[in-house]
Amino acid sequence: MKRPLYITKPGTLRCLKGTLRFEGKDIKKTIPVKATSDIFCLAPVTLTSGTLRLLAREGIPVHFYSTRGTYRGSFIPADSSPCGSTLVAQVEHYLDAEKRHYIATQFVEGIKASMLSSLRHLGEATEDIEDVEVEAETPEELLGIESQLWKTFYRLFGLSLKYFKFSERKKHPPADEVNAMISYGNAVLYGVILSEMHKTCLNPGVSYLHEPRDGRNSLVFDIADIFKPITVFRAISRQQTGGK
Repeated sequence: MKRPLYITKPGTLRCLKGTLRFEGKDIKKTIPVKATSDIFCLAPVTLTSGTLRLLAREGIPVHFYSTRGTYRGSFIPADSSPCGSTLVAQVEHYLDAEKRHYIATQFVEGIKASMLSSLRHLGEATEDIEDVEVEAETPEELLGIESQLWKTFYRLFGLSLKYFKFSERKKHPPADEVNAMISYGNAVLYGVILSEMHKTCLNPGVSYLHEPRDGRNSLVFDIADIFKPITVFRAISRQQTGGK
């Protein structure tokens, strides 16, 4: 079974006899390329040209982050099986107002359901989330409802924390330990979603809830928001319970 590789120390990733070799300070480790699904460089890592050729051949994406956890970019192997019909369908569903509205609504419903699941797991009241109606006429209104859901979720999540104080989201820069962990976790999750999307025919630039923009993978944001409460926030809550 293939697993993601997380590199948390500076070093160089080389190609050695058809597999991967990581070399850093006081560490040298061989990494089976056939057992690696994707790579997350959470520290400064140099990739040799031979490594890039090997990763391209094996179809392994690499995601790069700053030492503060900011997402910097990705190496995505060329698609050997382009899916033009899927791209045409994606664009068609974006241009059709009714189809886009339906898909965007389902994203928000998914975000709401994920929040409820996370809060119930934490033993927090869920009425304030349940009472939010996902009813809107435009994508802009749906984004407003999503923003309302997140503000409420942040407040309720903060109530569940015993050793940290958290009440609102502040990103640039993160205002406290919890905001920093959220930013870091979100950045890693974006890389995971992009890796999984690479395995499909979906184009990450064609989105439905968030408005598509040049230079960003906006469909990643649509999908990642569904998983944040049950991955990123669940992981943060475990930090105060010894990983339980």
